[in-house]
Amino acid sequence: MTVAVDPAAVAANVAGVRERVAAAAARAGRDPDQVTLVAVAKLFPAAAVRAVLAAGVADVGENYAKDLEAKAAQVPGVRWHFVGRLQRNKAGVLVRVGALVHSLDSLAGARADLGGFLDACRAVDGLQVDGLMVMPAPADDPEATRPAFRRTAELAARSGLAELSMGMTADFELAVEEGATLIRIGTALFGPRPTRRAGRGGPGDQGGGP
Repeated sequence: MTVAVDPAAVAANVAGVRERVAAAAARAGRDPDQVTLVAVAKLFPAAAVRAVLAAGVADVGENYAKDLEAKAAQVPGVRWHFVGRLQRNKAGVLVRVGALVHSLDSLAGARADLGGFLDACRAVDGLQVDGLMVMPAPADDPEATRPAFRRTAELAARSGLAELSMGMTADFELAVEEGATLIRIGTALFGPRPTRRAGRGGPGDQGGGP
């Protein structure tokens, strides 16, 4: 089933999210330009990517490597972000499009704390570690996610990492207040996510955010 995309509605939603980011940044004494809006297009068609690109959002996130590859071929000029669970046999796709991977959470044989994990990652030729991503447990009160955001910011600072990918539709303002440099927004831009297509389950169905 093809999902209809209204570019005017998407543009209005982008403007609304940017206003909320600016307000949250002001509360924290931050420059809103320090926050990159990543539009998560999980299960939406390429038309949704074109709509946010036209609205000035060049950073787009995907949960599935195959979908990212297909949309990258259809929509040029996008900075791609991969926010799903990375399977080793799909890594080549992300390298080819130059995607920023938010969800690297393991290395073969690695069993270490954050410091050891970062050291192992930095030892991999061609792999650059820029920051941390967090997805707190769902909560009825968005304020309950603040401690996770704050702790992640502390860990990133301690590890010398500049980027913080945190905050989704329900809690991105709190994430901005706590130092997020990338926020992953889907529903607030595109509306309710389409029903997952048949056969598209599996571990990649994570991380994009509502």
